[in-house]
This record gives sequence, C-alpha cells and structure tokens, in this order.
Amino acid sequence: MSRRSLVRAALGVLLLALAVAAVGVARGTSSAATAFRHGQAEWQQGVKPVPPASPGVAQRTGETLLGIRVRSDVLRAYERYRAGLADVIPGTTHPQTRARFELTQTLRGLRGSLGSGRDRAAVDVVLAVVLADGAGAAGPQRQAQLDSAVATLAQAATEDPANATAKLDLEVLLHALPPRSKPRPTRSGSATKQRQPNQNPRNPTAPARVEGHGF
Repeated sequence: MSRRSLVRAALGVLLLALAVAAVGVARGTSSAATAFRHGQAEWQQGVKPVPPASPGVAQRTGETLLGIRVRSDVLRAYERYRAGLADVIPGTTHPQTRARFELTQTLRGLRGSLGSGRDRAAVDVVLAVVLADGAGAAGPQRQAQLDSAVATLAQAATEDPANATAKLDLEVLLHALPPRSKPRPTRSGSATKQRQPNQNPRNPTAPARVEGHGF
C-alpha cells in the first residue's frame, strides 16, 4: 500500500472516530437536557419519588456543555432525598434521618459552585426546610437546628431579594418557634405548656420562576 493510501485510510479512521464522538456528544447532550427537565419536574411538582440513575460519561459531558452540571447534581441529590423519605421501615426513622443528612451535606458542598444568587437561594430554601423538618428528631440539637434553619432562610432572602418563598418561610418559622423565656403561668396557676414549633413550615419545593428561582 502506498503512502498516499495510508494517509487516506488514516484520515478515514479519524473522520469516523470524530463522527462517532459527535454522535456520542449529541446523545449525551440530549440525555442531559432530558434528565434536567425531569429533575425540575421532581423538584417543582413533587411527583412520585424515584432514585435517580447515575449519569454516564456522555450525559456528564452533555451537562458540562450545557452549563448545567452542578444544577443537575443538585436535582439528583433532591431526587435521592425524596426517595429516601419514601423508604419507610416500620419502627424506625433511620432512612429518613439519613436522607436528610445526606441531602444537607451534598447541597452545602454544591452550593458554592452555583453561579447565580437565585440558584443558591433556591438551595438555601430547601436546606432550611429540611433542617426544620428534622429538628423534631434532633434531640438536644433541636434548637440549634432550628436556629440554623432561620439563618439559612435569612441568607436565601439576602442572596435573592426576589425570592418570596424564602421570606414567607422565614416569617412562618419565626412565628412558629417557641419562646426562649420562662413560660407564664395560666389563670389556674399551672404552668403553660411550651408551644412546639412547626417543624415543617413548608414542604421543600422550587417556587415559580417569577419569584426569581433558578430550578
């Protein structure tokens, strides 16, 4: 075979490889976009919780090309959380406690990589609701967890002043917190029972885009 034929053969193989790679990238991009839309539906509509499938190399490449890699990781973490809450074992709250812990750890790790304040605020709202929801099972750390939920909602309102949900949840949670002072006696002379906080002021949902949210 002549040198010219070898060059043609090499170019043919290279073009074939590029074509295959282009098809793979196109499929990965399409898969990333579809998975992202599905994740948004999970986040916004609260459909039946199902653990997310692990993304392959092609899908991760597509997410990177579309600029949605971190946001996709956030959505997958939320899907795993909801699936964990649905995993009920009679007589124990371990699956739910673990699901809350894993979500808070994951979202705190991803938050700083989100590019916009409205995305960070959307994550903060979910973090706050999860913290408040799990405070009832936090034992001596209950008050600290509720305080953290309040601080996180305040942070969300600062990050995105257009986030009406952060402001509403903050107001609801502050009104639901028990007073720190000693309870006053009732008219009959007995001590009043300390008002218990509403541990879940709102379910974690992504507000509408008109409220300035990114998911």
